Amino acid sequence: MMEIKTGQTLELDNVLSFRGKLTQGEVQQIGKDMESKIIAANARLVGNPIMATYAIEGGKMDMELICPIDKKIESIERYVYKEKIKIVNAVMMSYKGNPTGLQDACNELNKYIMENKLQPITVGYNVTKKIDILDINNAEIDVYVGINPNIL
Repeated sequence: MMEIKTGQTLELDNVLSFRGKLTQGEVQQIGKDMESKIIAANARLVGNPIMATYAIEGGKMDMELICPIDKKIESIERYVYKEKIKIVNAVMMSYKGNPTGLQDACNELNKYIMENKLQPITVGYNVTKKIDILDINNAEIDVYVGINPNIL
């Protein structure tokens, strides 16, 4: 099941971010490493990681992994602290179901953007709201795409 809404906002305070070209296996390693660095900085995760994919080249994804945390910390090695991330005027798709169907739902979101002649100014930011390994068919994922508010 999916629902699309316009005029939405994604706003996060205090995040640790990593951007790079990774294989699928490396994404999990980076996530675990980020979590250990966050704990070592006496902070804690306050939500699921958010992922944005900028490009796929061969077997690697140019992506950003964003971890919301509970307080301000210094940037750590290759991980960059950001005080705020804010995307306004976004088209947001709420997806509920098995994560394997997310790509088809994203294709529908892209179709909606094209049919309505909207101009994206960000990639899609995947925000996992709920995922249960024991009941994978009830995952909840929101995808935000910032839209240019100008009418040309």
